[in-house]
Amino acid sequence: MENIINWFLGSSIRYLLYGLLILAGLWTSKQIMLSTLKLRYAEWKYRYRIRRIQSQTDISHAPSYRHPLTRHLFLLLRTVKDERNDYDVPAFLMLSCLFGFGAWMIVFLILDDIVISFVIGVLVSIIPYLYLRLRLNNLRHMMSTEFLNIVQLITQNYNAQHYDMYHALIETQKEIKNKTMRKVIVKLISDLQVARSEKELRESIQVFTYTAGTSWSKRLGSIILKAYLYDENVLNALMTLSKQMEQTEEMLEEEKSETLDHVYNGYLTLPIFIASLFLGYFTSGAQDWWKLQFGFSPTLFTFILSVVSVVFSLIIALFLKHPKNDL
Repeated sequence: MENIINWFLGSSIRYLLYGLLILAGLWTSKQIMLSTLKLRYAEWKYRYRIRRIQSQTDISHAPSYRHPLTRHLFLLLRTVKDERNDYDVPAFLMLSCLFGFGAWMIVFLILDDIVISFVIGVLVSIIPYLYLRLRLNNLRHMMSTEFLNIVQLITQNYNAQHYDMYHALIETQKEIKNKTMRKVIVKLISDLQVARSEKELRESIQVFTYTAGTSWSKRLGSIILKAYLYDENVLNALMTLSKQMEQTEEMLEEEKSETLDHVYNGYLTLPIFIASLFLGYFTSGAQDWWKLQFGFSPTLFTFILSVVSVVFSLIIALFLKHPKNDL
């Protein structure tokens, strides 16, 4: 018994150190193996997702728009609308035609002139399109102010997620504070997730690049496509894009200030038009201003044309107010 106690007291420290050394080695091996296994699992899952996408047949029955005009309207509606509908383009064209036809009928009944009423009807039918373009322009302006930050976040998360672009986009949208910008990234992630073919993948990225509407966004879209579809390491490309955007940002700010004069000139048309109406009212004297303004075809035509011109002037001024952050 005494020998056992002496052996235990003399050798326990040595065996304890051996045990700690073995545990430290096992823990280190575990960390190295887990890191490698996580990386391999992410690569396997990524390749499985791409193979599944490429192997599936495109069974979508959505209309395919190849004409430049209908393709442009398709991208415009996909960008500004929250809900996705395969028949948005025909519905929008029908709505625009109804607007134009209604304006044509009203002006024709008032002026009894088919040419003037046709011109006014065409101008009114363009207003829904200009409204959508105005929404797109505001969205593009918002994206241009945040685009550099988005590229930097994607670069950081792409590196942190072991070069997995899909999970990098997921982590990026979590860090974006602007709700509108987050919605754009979430829509891109959702479209990539439900894409059933390479064609739909490219279309999803095209919608994203069209939303920003800059050469920077086209380059980023190309980088995302290479990383997502072909599993290429695009970290250097992301870092180069971020660096080039930082270098050109000051130059773009100087160019934006030159458009303010045109914006103010566009806004001036509204107060000038209102002031001209008041001036005509006070200078008409004892005559009936209402009859002079709306009782004769030439003056009524001038009034309608002035209203349409002011509306277009304000819309153009709003377009110029938010130029694209692009070279």
